[in-house]
Amino acid sequence: MTISDIQEHLPAARNRFIERVPLITALAAGCYSVAAVFFLLAHGSLPLVPAEALSHEWNGPLGTVLSYVLLSLAMAGCLLGFAVHYRLLPGRASAAGATAFASVFSGIVLLAVVDSSILATLGYLPFLAVKSLTDPGFLQTAVDLPWPIVGHQIACIIGVALWILTATVAVRRRSGACVACGRHSSAATVRRRAKPVTIAAAIIPGVYAVTRFAWAAGIPLGIEPAFLQQMQNNGQVYAGLGLASMAVLGVLLTLGLIQRWGSMLPRRIPFLGGRRIPVLLAAIPAGFVSLIVIPAGSEMIRVSTIRGTGGIPFDWANWATIGPTLLWIPWGVLLGAATLAYYLKHRGSCRRCGLSG
Repeated sequence: MTISDIQEHLPAARNRFIERVPLITALAAGCYSVAAVFFLLAHGSLPLVPAEALSHEWNGPLGTVLSYVLLSLAMAGCLLGFAVHYRLLPGRASAAGATAFASVFSGIVLLAVVDSSILATLGYLPFLAVKSLTDPGFLQTAVDLPWPIVGHQIACIIGVALWILTATVAVRRRSGACVACGRHSSAATVRRRAKPVTIAAAIIPGVYAVTRFAWAAGIPLGIEPAFLQQMQNNGQVYAGLGLASMAVLGVLLTLGLIQRWGSMLPRRIPFLGGRRIPVLLAAIPAGFVSLIVIPAGSEMIRVSTIRGTGGIPFDWANWATIGPTLLWIPWGVLLGAATLAYYLKHRGSCRRCGLSG
């Protein structure tokens, strides 16, 4: 097989993947249903929150109800996914049903099931790596992290992504647009607003990073000196430094969505300079982050208004403790819009319908 043959084969394979997304969604929902049944029989509830979090609303009857709601949605989603794939429903009903189901399922997952666990795990990775080098026994702490809960949340996030794609396929079929690229949509409007939306998406994690770097430097920015001293004594300020580093990385990668180096590697990079960056290599991680920060922001709002902050001061004198995290919901929305604009701008011509722009 020649290189040209491979290049012709890849777009065709990509088109087939888009067309089969509803089938993949149905199979994934079926697998989740089977796993959920076994987990419910063994534990009585899905892994929603740590067992020691006794005050959490999901550690009790409400958690059991939510577990069965998720199981029911998975079973219904399995059937609906098959119906969309095999076109067992009229086009209008298929598009409306898939869109409604994706909206309901995404709302429940992002606002009730997923919390800040995934984001925190990613953010603490630099701290965990450095700490494990200086304290080998610290690795046991990483092993003891609530991995079943994190794994379940990641599975639910993947389900949200699949249902968004499934609804997209159904709507494109209904409107007569190309299933592979969806041309004839409002792509031009999205692209025109890419720059201000992307800059706004980069500012929010930047604010968070500035406060945490200031704390690491001993500057009580948005926090009382006494509490800063307490965090310095117990090492929390250094964990925050790791989170701030990841936030700065997020700022740079977000700005890359509107910069030339975000689509093509600089020529000064050895061996790889001048090569185009695959669109999905940038779009998929950015889209994933846009999904996980929304529930993290929702949890911080609940913590600050309902559950209590667990001893963390949060008032006008300590606005930086939780304040920047209250912007995570709009951050997720803005980052999702910026990612979509980046994808629409750099996706190129469609090999299936031949349209571009």
